[in-house]
Amino acid sequence: MTVNVNNQSQSISENSSIATLLAELQITVNGIAVALNNEVISKENWGQITLKNEDQITIIRATQGG
Repeated sequence: MTVNVNNQSQSISENSSIATLLAELQITVNGIAVALNNEVISKENWGQITLKNEDQITIIRATQGG
């Protein structure tokens, strides 16, 4: 199955959740926000939402600065 992560195609296992995707991509979950098909998903739901073929995932990392 293929999903798009920040406009890059990624092959993932069937029935993968957002949490599984982040683990497969070795993305640290602290300080990020995830949107699925332009809808922000709360961190508490990352393990329960199953991704579908061609889903659009946007991962945004918070940065510090001043």
